[in-house]
Amino acid sequence: MALKDLTPTKGVRTTRGSRLFENAVPAEDAELVRRLKKAGAIVIGKTNTPEFGHKGETDNLIFGPTRNPWRLDRTPGGSSGGSAAAVAAGLVPFAEGSDGAGSIRIPASMCGIFGFKPSYGRVPDVAGPFSSHTPFFHNGPLARSVGDATLLYQAMVGADSADPFSVPTDQDVLMSLDHGVAGLRVAFSVNLGYFEVSDEVKLACTRATEAFAALGCVVDEVEVDFDRELEAAFFTLWCAKLATVYSNITDSEFSLLEPVVQGLIEQGRRLSAVEFGRANLMREVVWSRLCSIFDKYDVLICPTTAVSAFPIENGPPATINGASINRLLGWFLTYPFNFTGNPAASVPCGFSHDGLPIGMQIIGRRLDDGLVLRASRTFERLSPWPKLANPSF
Repeated sequence: MALKDLTPTKGVRTTRGSRLFENAVPAEDAELVRRLKKAGAIVIGKTNTPEFGHKGETDNLIFGPTRNPWRLDRTPGGSSGGSAAAVAAGLVPFAEGSDGAGSIRIPASMCGIFGFKPSYGRVPDVAGPFSSHTPFFHNGPLARSVGDATLLYQAMVGADSADPFSVPTDQDVLMSLDHGVAGLRVAFSVNLGYFEVSDEVKLACTRATEAFAALGCVVDEVEVDFDRELEAAFFTLWCAKLATVYSNITDSEFSLLEPVVQGLIEQGRRLSAVEFGRANLMREVVWSRLCSIFDKYDVLICPTTAVSAFPIENGPPATINGASINRLLGWFLTYPFNFTGNPAASVPCGFSHDGLPIGMQIIGRRLDDGLVLRASRTFERLSPWPKLANPSF
């Protein structure tokens, strides 16, 4: 397997995609890595990430861009794009990733593989339980199949005394993967209330929900009461996080950072305590609105990304359906569930007009990870996806 280049790995250069840590070699493994090795994992290398995992693409000033195995001129997504590309190209059967705004699910969608962000607390926090990453940052698996991802997930989870927010493992989810989903109540939203989503992504996800109806689920299209206040709040917290983590770097160290990261840090430094507090309160609003859905439904389905993989040289789209979007956050429907800590998977569900993968999210109640994995596995059996992007790799 492979580990993302944000995850501390004993004796192995871990750059975080930044010239600031270009030659950093951790003295210890993260608890997550210790668990994987104890379970028998053979780590063959580290995978590329944007600097500090700050965006939904994968490139940096050390290693350059990672390319999508489906089309080498396209992005694999990010920030776990190196892990997703390695799995999709057949270099490894599965890989570890981290997800602070969608960084497992975005590249899983764009590379046509399965990615899973566990509930917050299932996997001990690599960044530290009281860091500025808390509680948005989640580690999880990327794999070609749900079964493989679940195998990796089970090796990751469980309480750790160093992380008071971590929770015990409560079940063997691998044994329940094939128990089916008949009678499941499924809510479907095509845009979570405020995202612009391309027509072909809408169509692929809508057709996928029809498969759940065929499996005996009750499927309803619902209105999700999210809006762009959520986007603004998340951006504020993201800038504050980066500014806090790198508050003590020198001017010469700051000059090593990418211009976009410099801008995010500078914006974070300008924030007041009141602005930060107001943004943080949005977590309660989002949680309450999501709970109103899970009072009636077992899982929520929505697109993972609003578009398929775009050309690396172009960067994210500036518009979708003719409407202007935020190029940093406006094209993936993933970060609301980092606000809330719910388990969320990206499952391949179709292809664009030019043959690029499209993914949908399956989101469950907090700590109901087993149900999300079971629903994903059931869909996989009914609508299997290609296990390699290009068999010649």
